[in-house]
Parts: sequence; C-alpha cells; structure tokens
Amino acid sequence: MPASSNTMQVNIVATDRPVWSGQARSVSIPAQQGAMGILPNHEPILSLIKKGTVTVIEADGTSTSFDVDEGFISFDSNKLTVAVEHSTKSQYPSGQ
Repeated sequence: MPASSNTMQVNIVATDRPVWSGQARSVSIPAQQGAMGILPNHEPILSLIKKGTVTVIEADGTSTSFDVDEGFISFDSNKLTVAVEHSTKSQYPSGQ
C-alpha cells in the first residue's frame, strides 16, 4: 500500500529477525519515561523503550500487538523503526 499523509512506514525488528513491517496510522510504545504514541508526521525522536507491549494500528484499522524486550525507537521522515532484543506477537487482542 502506498504511503499517505495519514500513515507512516513502521519496521519492528528483533536482534534475530524482522518482526513486522508495513504502513500504520499510529503506534503505541512502552517508553522508559512512560507510554508514548507516535502518529504520522511526528517530530523526529530517538527514545529508549522498556519491556512491554508495542501496539500498531495498521492502515486498514487493524490493531496488532507485540510483546517486546528493551530496545529503542527512531522516528524521522515518517519512518518509525522499533529495534528490540526479542519480540513475540501478543496472545491477546489489543485493549485486554
């Protein structure tokens, strides 16, 4: 799907493999200083993240969650990279 002003490119990677890649409307991150939401056109940011859940709202509105270990995020030019030690797809739907 081509990028639009309502979405951003998201890449979630673990040390041993790519986890998820695609267009998203928003991403919620377990930042070291508390939960953080990233939307398209956010100002550039580099932040550490802690163990928790990353939730991606995909371009079609589908919500997908991943349990992650510590790592970092980088956002610039409408591209978000989430780099973590380990990640697994959450066993529960978002919001539970």
